Amino acid sequence: MEKDKIDKIKDYYKDGLTIVGLNDSQGVNTTSIFLKKGLLEYLGSKLTTDELEPLVINAFSLLMNKTEHIDYFLKANLSLEEIKLSRTYGVVAALEKVMRNHHLPKMLGKVGYLYKVCAIPKKGDAKIYLTSALEEAKEPVIIYSSGANNLMREVGNNPFAISKDHKEKDKRPNYNYTLKKVNNKNTLNKVIKGIDRNFYNLLSINDSSDIYALGSYIPASLRNDEMKIFQDLILEYNERLTSLCDRYHITYINTNEIGNRYNNSKANFHVNTKGEKVLAETILDAIYDNKFNKPKKEIGFHETFRSTDNGPRDVIDSLWLDRFNLYDKRRNLSGYDALRYEQIIDENKSEIEVFRKVLRKTK
Repeated sequence: MEKDKIDKIKDYYKDGLTIVGLNDSQGVNTTSIFLKKGLLEYLGSKLTTDELEPLVINAFSLLMNKTEHIDYFLKANLSLEEIKLSRTYGVVAALEKVMRNHHLPKMLGKVGYLYKVCAIPKKGDAKIYLTSALEEAKEPVIIYSSGANNLMREVGNNPFAISKDHKEKDKRPNYNYTLKKVNNKNTLNKVIKGIDRNFYNLLSINDSSDIYALGSYIPASLRNDEMKIFQDLILEYNERLTSLCDRYHITYINTNEIGNRYNNSKANFHVNTKGEKVLAETILDAIYDNKFNKPKKEIGFHETFRSTDNGPRDVIDSLWLDRFNLYDKRRNLSGYDALRYEQIIDENKSEIEVFRKVLRKTK
């Protein structure tokens, strides 16, 4: 991006800038997770001046990455310290799950604690609160990327596993279960409903927020004719997300070209480090266009969002309620449908344990 455009953006936000990232792993640099800055830190560094450093609240996560988690974080009004701790513990939990799935020692997942290098709580983080920061900011910038992990949970699959499941579809029920879910219109409806709720809550907190919603690209593992039905699902997801953005006057960021150019590994469905920088530049272009080439949007979202300010305890309570609902739905299921709910319940247990650790650390 041209230096003069960056300078104009810096000048626009000279009195203060809050940048918030919510909440899936598209904002996490998984190619060199322990050493490199992620998308949000790169954006923050590009907009830092000698006089002013943006407040950056990074809630992108490898575990707490569903649309409902955003609602829980906002309601609990988590501190920046608590968010950073949840990111580190979430990486460990996610890596331990990978180790179990590949029949490797669970203890190898402890390497995730190195991630704290990128999420070290600093002095003052305990007094910076997510919802309060959004409320108090003049025109906060929200980089929204959520829904894709909800979609993977709903269909019971992900780009890592889908090829193997397809090859073994006559031996195991995994692929056929996924196919059934993809063909069910309620699957996508449920995911879009969660995103809708997030947008509503964010604009209820501060209707002058500038939200930049990232679309989903087709990972390398799904770019073949056998996977066309999943390509179509992603394209439909992006169409529905675009329509939702239009309704809320939110900026949609098309990630298709970036994903095609910078995600060529079937072993990783995230873009590489260069791709993250290109994505950040794309968002900067959108910010410039929004502030200098488009008419100022009308502010008229007259809703009220109420937070509890109970922090990790409130997140734990919300996750426990999810657990009860999952057990209730699991009760009348059998076969692979029941197994899928057991897997989701296990993930819920990991989420609760992460926030128990956060609570113990911050008491």
